[in-house]
Amino acid sequence: MKNKRLLYISLFLLIPILIFASSIWVVYSKQKELTQSAIAKINEEFVGVLTIEDSHISPFANFPYISIDLQGVKFFETKAMDTKPIYEANDFYLGFSLWDILNGRYSVKKLKISNGHLDVVQYEDGQINLLLAKGIGNEEKETEEDESFAFELAGVELINFDIKFSNLSNGQDLVFNIANLNTSLKIDDDHILLNLISDLVFDLDQDGENTFFVNKHLALDLNLDYLKNQQNLKISPSKVKLEEALLAVSGDVLILEEGLDMDIKFNGEKPDFNIFAAFLPSEAGDALKRYKNEGEVFFIGSIKGIAGAGETPAIAVEFGADNAYFLNPTIQKKVDELRFSGFFTNGPERSLKTSEIQLQHFHARPDEGIFQGRMTIKNFEDPYIKINLNADLDLEFLGDFFEIEGLRGIQGQVVLDMDFDELIDLDLPPTSISGVESTLQSELFLKNLSLDIPGYDLPVKNANAYAYMRKGKVVLDNLSFKIGNSDFFFAGDLNDISTVLHQTNSPLKVNFESKSKKIFLAELIPTPSDSLTKQEEISDFQVKMAFETTGKELMNFEYLPKGEFFVDDFYARLKHYPHSFHDFHADIFIHENHLEIIDFKGEIDDSDFLFTGKVQNYRKWFEEVKHGDSSFEFDFVSRQLQLNDLLTYQGVNYLPEDYSREVITDLNLKGKLDLHYQDVFQSADFYLEDLDGKMKIHPLKLQDFKGRIHYENNFLTMDNFGGKMGISDFAIDLGYFTGIKDSLTVQNKKRNYFRLRSKVLDLDALMGFEGLDKETNHQDSFNIFQLPFSEMDFSADLGRVNYHTFWLEDVKANARTTENHLLYVDTLGLRAANGTLGIQGYFNGSNPEKIYFHSEMKADKLDLDKLLFKFENFGQDYLINENLHGLVSGTIKSKFLVYPDLTPIIDKSEALMDLTVYQGSLVNFAPLDAMASYFGDRNLRNVRFDTLSNTFELKGGVLNIPKMNINSSLGFIELSGKQSLDLNMDYFIRVPLAMVTQVGFRALFGGKNKNEVDPDQEDAIVYRDQDRRVRFVNINMKGTPDDYKIALRRDR
Repeated sequence: MKNKRLLYISLFLLIPILIFASSIWVVYSKQKELTQSAIAKINEEFVGVLTIEDSHISPFANFPYISIDLQGVKFFETKAMDTKPIYEANDFYLGFSLWDILNGRYSVKKLKISNGHLDVVQYEDGQINLLLAKGIGNEEKETEEDESFAFELAGVELINFDIKFSNLSNGQDLVFNIANLNTSLKIDDDHILLNLISDLVFDLDQDGENTFFVNKHLALDLNLDYLKNQQNLKISPSKVKLEEALLAVSGDVLILEEGLDMDIKFNGEKPDFNIFAAFLPSEAGDALKRYKNEGEVFFIGSIKGIAGAGETPAIAVEFGADNAYFLNPTIQKKVDELRFSGFFTNGPERSLKTSEIQLQHFHARPDEGIFQGRMTIKNFEDPYIKINLNADLDLEFLGDFFEIEGLRGIQGQVVLDMDFDELIDLDLPPTSISGVESTLQSELFLKNLSLDIPGYDLPVKNANAYAYMRKGKVVLDNLSFKIGNSDFFFAGDLNDISTVLHQTNSPLKVNFESKSKKIFLAELIPTPSDSLTKQEEISDFQVKMAFETTGKELMNFEYLPKGEFFVDDFYARLKHYPHSFHDFHADIFIHENHLEIIDFKGEIDDSDFLFTGKVQNYRKWFEEVKHGDSSFEFDFVSRQLQLNDLLTYQGVNYLPEDYSREVITDLNLKGKLDLHYQDVFQSADFYLEDLDGKMKIHPLKLQDFKGRIHYENNFLTMDNFGGKMGISDFAIDLGYFTGIKDSLTVQNKKRNYFRLRSKVLDLDALMGFEGLDKETNHQDSFNIFQLPFSEMDFSADLGRVNYHTFWLEDVKANARTTENHLLYVDTLGLRAANGTLGIQGYFNGSNPEKIYFHSEMKADKLDLDKLLFKFENFGQDYLINENLHGLVSGTIKSKFLVYPDLTPIIDKSEALMDLTVYQGSLVNFAPLDAMASYFGDRNLRNVRFDTLSNTFELKGGVLNIPKMNINSSLGFIELSGKQSLDLNMDYFIRVPLAMVTQVGFRALFGGKNKNEVDPDQEDAIVYRDQDRRVRFVNINMKGTPDDYKIALRRDR
């Protein structure tokens, strides 16, 4: 007996297991075949293609149903599969009944889809991508029923599934992020009963951007009954929860050929303001939830009529509140006696045009003040508004109650009376708004406002304002306030508010003016302590501005509204820039793609300017990624520019001393700047078309300046840039790399260069030369070797050059610099009168404190009077031609230590001079001056000679003179010795005996003395007769011209 019981129990337990296992085995053995067969037949019918990655049995995914799990399901729009799938899912479960499987029937009882998306697109012509991909068009196809699978659904479940519906005709996107959705189905002959429970997030997007209706949490609990015979969907009392608002929904939907005939009612079920917060933007809705609120709140609505085939149902909503309040629990402040009523309807035409919303009998009583009014808005396509508002509010209460960051610390009172009525003339044409203007009347008072600005140290204080609206004209009569010690006043008007509201093409003009007695920039603008604006003050500031455009342009512009902008009567004075800005005026046209500056003029003290120009493709400057070309054409004219006024700040003149008081008159500057972008900056071109003007202190006229400056890849070039100044003309070519060193590859690296060309160059006039006698502090001169050097080539080709009153001709030079501060003079050649000079060498400025010049100079009958080489000796400046005159030929090899202005320091230099001087003279030569008493009848201040040839050596500040014969106006003498640059002499002079006798005779017995000799007397040159034997007296002269000794010595 016990064994039988055990057998019965075992069979009872085992049979279901065997049935379950058998079902799994049957499904497993058939699932691959069934799946592939079904997919193949489906794809034969579809324009698109359905694919799966794999399939397997999942016994418990839809328990008690046995499921086939289709993994990686994707449906593509075309068989090319080259676009994003219309829908896809990680797992697509098909649930089957055990008994159906055992009976050979494969009826799908439940669908479960997880982790996927469905993207439905409705095109402009009304067709839908999903239907097109499945081959469902306007003409239905007769297809054989697929007997592989039959669908007898009892339920559908979606988990983590996103659905997006995009309407390309209006740019709207409906996005549903479904966390979980469950449906249960019950189907009989007459009914389909559906219960739907879901939790999802809903977004409404417009043109790819979020609208205010975004991230709205929506929970559905719907009970639906579809009557098959009547084609009527009944919505039994159901619940819809939007955010914290709970709505009850019920009604009927009849399915007709022309669409859905709806009769749906809904109403709010919670007596608070969550129903309104649910329809607000998320930020505003969250802010409303911070307040405790309560009252008799109602929200009732209906949808009635046909939807589809171009028809829209009637929508009506009534809402309101009574005996309501809002309490801020943080500060225990309340807005009480809140009541209002209102309604919305989409009107007789059931469209945005006939839609209307009214808010009536709105009343609220804050702790201090009052707020009441009503509002009506009609025609949502082109809204017409009626507002009647009366408010007297304490701003401190509002700032505390609403806890708005920008209103914290606010104090003051605002009084607003508004009567704004556009509705009386709705039957008039849109262009007729005269009646509208007569009803637009409002007044606004702002009294004793103070306000803390977030992130700013100083508060706004003592703000008072009065504004009004009359006949459509908005006038800001006055607005005044203080920030710190700065005061501000504003006023203005807008001629027609209606053209703004309706965005018409009617003319619109905005006027604006501002004034201030004192503006302390250091208080208003945080700046570093060394900034120029740190202690700057603006006094007596005033400006008037205006803008003319249209209402449509002002409300729909992309970057700048098209129109005309004016600036008038600008005046201001600065503390550290003690000049008056006055009589400023500007007239600027804003076009679709360019700005046109008709005239921009003004005066700074006695300096004036007039600026005109055009900016092409200004829109580029507002784009995050700039692309294309833009240009800036300009014309700048001035009758007088006082540079001292313009470029002096805090008593410091930022001009070179020679130009610190300069005045430019009749200035004309015309040019064009082109900027080239291709996502990033590519290149720039500046074209100087003309530059003319006159200077007062430097009497040079700027004439016909032209040229081009180009910048690309960190390389600046200047092409044929130049003009005329006085009698000088010049043209410059320049190339200079401004980027980081070694940023160019070796093969593409360009050398920097500077080229100067001129027919006539008057350096004395250009540099303000004042004469050779002017003392100069050489050590404090500008030191160019303290600046960074680059690898750079220099060249000059000059026809005639005026340098220190002497004209040089055919000046040609080639030089180059290196990064280690070497300046190579490869060639420098010039002509002066009938002579020439050539120089080759280099400056070594690797130590800017000790600059050396190594050179070799070659001269050919060069007039020393035009050489003008200047050197420094013991703090005194000397010219090489102060004592020696004539025509020189020969070679000088030297190593000079020079000052920053390149003046040689002779006592620290050395040179070897192989020279021949023709037709020369020694003027005020110290050794001859010392022997003046022996040549009383001769002019020793100007001793002429025919030819002087020798090799001189300068070293250690001492000039060594080898023995040489001089045929001079004193007679022929032989001279050798040395002389230091402190005029210490050690000369050995051989004088013919006959000359000494004559000299001695005159010295012993009296006669003419040197004071009786004409200093301008030129004596004849006495030549040595080589055929006669001459006896000499050997004289040694030592000392200085002021303290010397003369003695007889033996011949060396």
